[in-house]
Amino acid sequence: MAVDFHFDEYLSTLSIILDGKYLNRQTVKDILSRLKNELKNKKTNFIMLESKGEDFSLGHDIKELSSLDTTEAKVYAFLGQELIKTIKDSKKIFFSKINGKVYGPALEIVLATDLIFATENTSLAFPETEYGFPPAFGGTSLASRKIHENFVKFMTITSEDVDVSEFFCRGIVAKIFKNKIEMEEYVKNIIQKLNQKSLFAIGLAKETINNGIEMDIDKALLLEQNAFSVAFSSYDKKEGMTAFIEKRKPEFKNRWEDYEEIFEI
Repeated sequence: MAVDFHFDEYLSTLSIILDGKYLNRQTVKDILSRLKNELKNKKTNFIMLESKGEDFSLGHDIKELSSLDTTEAKVYAFLGQELIKTIKDSKKIFFSKINGKVYGPALEIVLATDLIFATENTSLAFPETEYGFPPAFGGTSLASRKIHENFVKFMTITSEDVDVSEFFCRGIVAKIFKNKIEMEEYVKNIIQKLNQKSLFAIGLAKETINNGIEMDIDKALLLEQNAFSVAFSSYDKKEGMTAFIEKRKPEFKNRWEDYEEIFEI
């Protein structure tokens, strides 16, 4: 199976585990379908993308793509872009633990996640132009927003592998580790700490950052004001401040799923 799913009850985290080989239409459909259901699951606090192979992913399944017609190719691109939009629009925090080769659509999906960690043997690339087509899952637009248009042009035009240190220097990768074991332990500790925080406040911060970068500075500042004000109506804000004053650990309760249910038709 190209993708496995594992839920860690202790960490309240769903892991999406790739096989380290190629992504195809069915893999993308499986991931998207699971996410659509999982985003409403109140038992799931975080979602993790990782690989059980020596590589994270080798990119598109070119043999499969070679048989697609124009309509099928458009549907495939739509599914990939729907996946990255689902990740970005979710209030849940998405982690990526990457290693080895991270190519094409896998890199595009990783760039949509919130916190990216990598092993020092990681290399990243957009090899699509080698096969006669450009990136399809938002690589040209999402990567340009996160990195810089000239660097993205270099990656897409040359198809060269880029060492993970470049992505660390550009602020895309949060931390680099010697091996997967060290990375796993570090990320586990991070999630344990985040599980003690207000998931409502964390989700509100993610939404504010993601939407703010698409606005001019005045609108982005107003968005931040509104997010700050909204937080003051929450139980978590009262609990967090009261716990600090009383010198005790807070017990947060608010969840984004509860608020989103109110607006469902």
